[in-house]
Amino acid sequence: MSRRRRIPLFPLPGVVLLPETTLPLHVFEPRYREMLKDALEGEGVLGIQLLVPGGVPDPAGRPEIFPVGCAGKVVEHEPLPDGRSNILLRGLFRYRIEGEVSSDKPYRVAEVTPLSVEPLPDRPSAPAAGRRLRLVADVGQLADAVGRPQAKELPDDLSEEGLVNEILTRLGLDAEDGYRLLTMDRLEDRYAWAEELVVSMRRRLDLLAPFRPGDADPRWN
Repeated sequence: MSRRRRIPLFPLPGVVLLPETTLPLHVFEPRYREMLKDALEGEGVLGIQLLVPGGVPDPAGRPEIFPVGCAGKVVEHEPLPDGRSNILLRGLFRYRIEGEVSSDKPYRVAEVTPLSVEPLPDRPSAPAAGRRLRLVADVGQLADAVGRPQAKELPDDLSEEGLVNEILTRLGLDAEDGYRLLTMDRLEDRYAWAEELVVSMRRRLDLLAPFRPGDADPRWN
């Protein structure tokens, strides 16, 4: 997965898309309405790019963006009467920006290289299939207790990468952590992070248990 391709960029503050996860967006700015129209006339692919907080604009005055992003395909499109749209993107692949290209369009376009991911090692001591099942089971036990029931309602067709991306997204990631996850090239690192997060959340619940009334909502602790 190293062949370069050209995609339109949708820079956003505080938003990260991960492969095989979904992202609802409301498209209202005229330049992004045009970008969406052009995308729907083609492959329906947009590049979701995180803006650098407090970043330095480039010579053309465009906000600074991080170098790694995720391409998403428009899988649902609801056009509104005034020209705005509600869309749902599904993450396709990670990429690294090689450079932005000149265009007569009002939105940004970049040449990108898709990034591959190193699969989970299938060690005798920790088979990949068993590790996936164990993570799903652990998250299922934890989800209701932390007020994230959606974390246990996972699609059936997720790959190894999609599974850990979806679990971490549903458990709640801020943009900084989401981008950190996006840049990890090894699934071993992503699964280790997810496993550490589950342990940390469970430990926090155990510490708070003596002080929580029986009918208290755990989300407020």
